[in-house]
Amino acid sequence: MTNKRQQRLFIVMMMVLALLFTAEWKTAYASSNIKSLLTSWFEGKQKESIQSLENEIMSEKEAQMTILKQEIAVSLDQVNKELANFTIIEAEKSKAELKSYTEELIQSIEFDEEGKQEQFISELEKIMEEAYLKMEQAREDALHPSE
Repeated sequence: MTNKRQQRLFIVMMMVLALLFTAEWKTAYASSNIKSLLTSWFEGKQKESIQSLENEIMSEKEAQMTILKQEIAVSLDQVNKELANFTIIEAEKSKAELKSYTEELIQSIEFDEEGKQEQFISELEKIMEEAYLKMEQAREDALHPSE
């Protein structure tokens, strides 16, 4: 009887040990499975977060570029207007100075012959006309540079 009892005890002990070993192995496997599952989940969330940040940055970049383009356009328009006004004022000043100087020359020169005086006035008028045309061309070039 003791032998049979020992055999039963041995079998029960073996079954308990097998059960414990199996339970430990399942726990170890489950813990490694949970670890890989959590790692995969965190990696997925990390990729989602990075993608979300990149999308937000691109969206903000596009919005800022639109604002910048608008501001640049406004600044360029303002500068063009200022340049046009400056050019017009300077051209008018130059014309007035040229006309004044021409009139001074005409009044300061005395000619012996009437024909020479007419020729001189004619040449001065040609020079003034050329100067006016060049000033107008410079103004046009300043207002509409290489379009």
